[in-house]
Amino acid sequence: MTTADPKDRTFTATQWRVLLHDDFTGPAGSPPDAGRWLTRTGRPFGAGVETHADDSGHVALDGAGRLAMTATRDAAGGFTAAWLESRREDLLPPSGGALRIQARVRTAPGPGLDCALWAWGNPMRHPDPGEAELDRWFRAGEMDVFEVLGSQPDRVHGSLHSPACDQLPSCGIGGHGTTVDGAPLSDGFHTYSMVWTRDPDTVTWHIDARPYLKLTPEDTTPEGWLFNQPAHLCLAIIIGSPGGPVPPGTPDPAAFPAAMLVDELTVAVRGPKGSTDAAEEAAR
Repeated sequence: MTTADPKDRTFTATQWRVLLHDDFTGPAGSPPDAGRWLTRTGRPFGAGVETHADDSGHVALDGAGRLAMTATRDAAGGFTAAWLESRREDLLPPSGGALRIQARVRTAPGPGLDCALWAWGNPMRHPDPGEAELDRWFRAGEMDVFEVLGSQPDRVHGSLHSPACDQLPSCGIGGHGTTVDGAPLSDGFHTYSMVWTRDPDTVTWHIDARPYLKLTPEDTTPEGWLFNQPAHLCLAIIIGSPGGPVPPGTPDPAAFPAAMLVDELTVAVRGPKGSTDAAEEAAR
């Protein structure tokens, strides 16, 4: 069993227990903590036109307490970006409790870019022998904590993906929030969070502590609610992806290099709280 994060601490005064926390402190150019993160390379499932690399030019601490994930374009017109996954793969709220995934991020600007944090059920990491990628994705489900696309720079999208959802291009259902003043999200840091509860089953999304979307099994149909199994996190820049909530646009060579900066990321869990609604309290 995966042990608790060494920085395990109380997230709020309401008995949230931290499972994963990273403030990305370290020397400039150093890699993210290998005890917390795996770096994927090549072309993982869900990638766009880019290849993912594990080098300091694409994923490294910036020396100011942030993780820089950088997308680049080479002279031949090829794109390279970064993709991280949490080592923890036991992320699941207890029955009657809640799990909160929260990140403070400055997204990368530019047409064609999709900056995203999402949770995958573990069939994506542990497929059945001979199982096709699409089949394991249909078993795993996907919860997008945030997606910010260059084609809609002032909007953050939250969504669920399962075979029973069909409102979005890739078997998804969701909605979006916006900045208060309509400014592009890449202009500054914003806090994106998703609260996942079980019994009752809900997923609720927030931007800067403002809720903008809530989904339940009534929205996906009970058969499409795949979100009762352990999961792991993925954090990436996708370029020219055909499967996002909206088309990201055509990559503009002038937009590269483009960096997403992650200031802090926390996953916290809370057990049942009697009659208190976990999602409402988590939003405070």
